[in-house]
Amino acid sequence: MASGIHGQRLFVSPALDLVVVHYASQVVSPAVPQVPLVQAFLSIGAHLNA
Repeated sequence: MASGIHGQRLFVSPALDLVVVHYASQVVSPAVPQVPLVQAFLSIGAHLNA
């Protein structure tokens, strides 16, 4: 998982044969807690592989 300074995300899971790219352009303050997207991306991958 990699995160950009404007909310972009890149998630790669070789085990699930999954790549998720999340585009964004909103400036996010470092004081704002990160949204737990890894679990959401893993759930999507598991659902697609089912």
